Amino acid sequence: MNKLRIILAAQLLFFIAWGGWLLSSKNTASPVFCLETVPVDPRDLISGTFVALKYEISTPQAGSCTAVLNSNREFLVKLEDKGRTANTPEGTLPVYEATDCALNAPAAETGWVKAALRPGFPRPGARYGIESFFVNENDPRKDARSGSVIAKVKIDRRRQLVLLDLVKKS
Repeated sequence: MNKLRIILAAQLLFFIAWGGWLLSSKNTASPVFCLETVPVDPRDLISGTFVALKYEISTPQAGSCTAVLNSNREFLVKLEDKGRTANTPEGTLPVYEATDCALNAPAAETGWVKAALRPGFPRPGARYGIESFFVNENDPRKDARSGSVIAKVKIDRRRQLVLLDLVKKS
């Protein structure tokens, strides 16, 4: 009986630690910035209520991105504010763009995010892990359509994008 309690307590502690780690990944010192979405049809009757988004940064073309996309490996994309903005009910927000790609980013530089290769024709692209997600039936984000929203994101400690919110364009 005591072994069972120890095993159950260990599992409980593991999930509490894991949940705390996931929640703290949003509390990094990186700035919050926005990404522009482009239209896509998110309807799928089998999968349930979900949001499917496509980002302009999903097809990076600047810098050495063409060569890196042909490497068939995980890579990094540099996101920078180049002066583009989007009008929202919250005001004018800066929109970040993909400015370069690399297989290994400099350790001291900020703004680099991990991306996985997304095979495609006629050209491959980048997948960041924030393209589609399930939502509750009562969640107002379930009606978000790519191209009509701006994604508020930040970079976590592992150089991955974390979706914070979706804001409608004005």
